[in-house]
Amino acid sequence: MDTIKQLTELDYKTLIIGIAVVAGSFKIVCSFFSWFVSYLGLETKKIRQKREDHELLIATAKNLELLQSKQNEDVRQSIVHDKRIKDDLKNVTDKVNEIAETLSKMQKADNVTEMKKLKEKLVAYYNKYKNSDGWTLMDKEVFWDLFEDYEERGGDGFIHSKVEPVMRELKVIDKE
Repeated sequence: MDTIKQLTELDYKTLIIGIAVVAGSFKIVCSFFSWFVSYLGLETKKIRQKREDHELLIATAKNLELLQSKQNEDVRQSIVHDKRIKDDLKNVTDKVNEIAETLSKMQKADNVTEMKKLKEKLVAYYNKYKNSDGWTLMDKEVFWDLFEDYEERGGDGFIHSKVEPVMRELKVIDKE
C-alpha cells in the first residue's frame, strides 16, 4: 500500500521532464557513438547499408541520365531519318509523275501514229472499192474492224463523212 501512496504523491511534471532528459541523453550518446565509429573508419551494418543504398542511388541516377541522353539522340536521329525518307519519297514521287507524264505523251503520240496508219489503210480500201461492184466478205470484215479501231482511238473527219457512206453501200461478192 505504501507504493500506491507514493505513486499518488508523485510529481508528474518531474516524471515527464525526467523521461525527456533520459531519452535526450540516450539520443546524444547514440549520435556520439555513431560519430566516433565513423571517425575511426569503422563500418556498422547500418552505415554500410546506408552507403550501399547511396551508391546504388548514384548509379541509378547516372544510368537514368545516360538513358535520357540516349533517348534524346535516338529521337534526333529518328527525325533526321524521317526527313530523309520524306525527301526520298518526294523524289520518287516526282520521278514517277515524270515517267507517267512521259508515258502519257508517248501513248498519245502512238495513238496519233496508229490513227494515221488506220486512216491510210481505210483510204486504201476506199480507193480500191469505191468504183467496184462489191467486195469480199473477208475484206469487208477487215475494213470494218479497222474502222472500229479507228473510231475507238478518236478518229473522225472525212472518214466518217466520205468513206463510211460509200463502204456501207458496197455489196458482198463471194469470189470462191
